[in-house]
Amino acid sequence: MIAPGVSQGFHVPRALPPFLLGILAIVVAVLAWGALTLRHTANRGDYALVPAVSPASVRSVAYVEPLGNLDVLYVRGIAADSVPRRVADFPYTFQLHARGLAAPTADRIAVLHVTSSSGSYARLDIVSWPGGTSSGVDADFDYLSALAWAPDGSRLAGVRSTPPDETGQIHASVLEVDAATRSVADVARFDGVFEVAPVGYSVDGERLFIVVVDQAGSTLWAERAGKVQRVASLSPGRTLFWALSPDGSRLAYVDVLGAGERAYAGRTLAIATGAVTDTPSFDDQLGAAWLPGSEVAAFGGPGGSVRLSAEAREAGYVIPERWSPDGSTLVATIYPASGGGTANRSKSIEIFPPQGRIRLTNEAGAIFLGWVRDLD
Repeated sequence: MIAPGVSQGFHVPRALPPFLLGILAIVVAVLAWGALTLRHTANRGDYALVPAVSPASVRSVAYVEPLGNLDVLYVRGIAADSVPRRVADFPYTFQLHARGLAAPTADRIAVLHVTSSSGSYARLDIVSWPGGTSSGVDADFDYLSALAWAPDGSRLAGVRSTPPDETGQIHASVLEVDAATRSVADVARFDGVFEVAPVGYSVDGERLFIVVVDQAGSTLWAERAGKVQRVASLSPGRTLFWALSPDGSRLAYVDVLGAGERAYAGRTLAIATGAVTDTPSFDDQLGAAWLPGSEVAAFGGPGGSVRLSAEAREAGYVIPERWSPDGSTLVATIYPASGGGTANRSKSIEIFPPQGRIRLTNEAGAIFLGWVRDLD
């Protein structure tokens, strides 16, 4: 067992590009009852971000969980004895449960949910916090649409697509919602593709980054003022778990390799140059997240840099969801190491503050939506 508070050595693989050697550092946070090891770098000050909200005031999490025939939106603090506050209810149908994303300003939560009247598409509601007022958007969205907020919380992007044809291809529109007026604009369209996902905005909010997966592989595009431009190639194949860095300069993602000993590989794109960096590992990497101030993404999965205690690999593996804005606390999904495919495993969503390990909720089927402001 790793002793609490003792920093451990870090082996840098020879395959790691030389320019990263000078910025790598490790911080090992050992937490009670099965610790998480978190590797990250310090902020070198290459960019100046102005937080939309004071990080110290964002210490609560938003999530939904099923309750009867409703999906209930809750907010709770990160303390073990925190009492969840019921914020809003959403009816669901066909076992399609609500999902969504909290805004960077931590005062709005976008929720996608399917009702009996919404057909094959999902309804998008924007819930204010802490008021809890919910307002619907007059547009259809894909239930599994990726969502992306502008840094100032003024706009939100999602996707509406046609049903797939016999080859699995779709026609997809990227819709941008004004968070204040709820007006909707169709800002980009991609035809004959397999998947379209808005992954985030540039720091100034001028560009919306969009990943497109088609027969040629995965590419990153940028939309600006209704015009789209191809930015870079991510992979000749499919990609998953896209995560834009806080400064908008890098995109972390998982490359689906297919057959072989390693099926999922963590990679990072430098948007300015188009250079793609592999994250060395012999095992699969699943999930990607950015620790605030870090220049290196953290990947989860059996081969990830965010994991349960290194001496307890049999305990399972971690998929990082999102760090708190101050970088002190991680929310992650924990999967047991054994027992069939991922979809059939008993997973849990847990909060990892500097000390301790807290289960988000004891109810099955919960979905983490993000970080929001504290009530106090």
